[in-house]
Amino acid sequence: MTAPSPLPLFRRAASEPWRAIRAARQLLRGRFCLWWLRMRGYRVEGGRGLRLRAPLVIRGPGRVVLGERIRVGMKTTPWTYSPDAVISIGSGSFLNGTRFGCRERITVGAGAILAEASLMDTDFHSVQANRHDPEAPVRTLPIDLDENVWVAANAGILPGTKIGKNSVVGFGAVCSGEYPADVIIAGNPARIVRGLPGTEVLPSPHAEGSTTAT
Repeated sequence: MTAPSPLPLFRRAASEPWRAIRAARQLLRGRFCLWWLRMRGYRVEGGRGLRLRAPLVIRGPGRVVLGERIRVGMKTTPWTYSPDAVISIGSGSFLNGTRFGCRERITVGAGAILAEASLMDTDFHSVQANRHDPEAPVRTLPIDLDENVWVAANAGILPGTKIGKNSVVGFGAVCSGEYPADVIIAGNPARIVRGLPGTEVLPSPHAEGSTTAT
């Protein structure tokens, strides 16, 4: 396979120099951020082309795996809470103020758009009445978002949630359970309201699952 010619990129940079300078600064910030996090002992893996317009704040003992060409538009916080936790973000994704809380696994497919939403694979506290007891069970289940999923602002993606390819999670939706590809999801609890344009998906009851998280 022949590599793409760099000439179109050069022509665009010449015609829009300030945009090219801004992109270069974001790429430099991305490279420095990854180097600095590794120097501080955080377990972060980053592909080429990480662009930071805002801080990427990583905390915790787990791993954060970033694909290639990821962009961060607003302060994003992938935080882990156990050494075995893994947050994986697919290539070409756009993170715009997303908050992650991961004790086991959160997987985001390539090309995702994540706004100021919260993705939590654990409830953090037990739903039982004895929740102050350290031995009280706490629900923890992996989260899986497929390719090209768009999660709008103020949405909550709770433990065990799976969302199919291309689907859209509306503003403020609270998702718990499994949702198919090519649908628009809204509400609390979240349900399928319709298919994407060009599809024939009927509305359905919300997916089963708890909506408890703090």
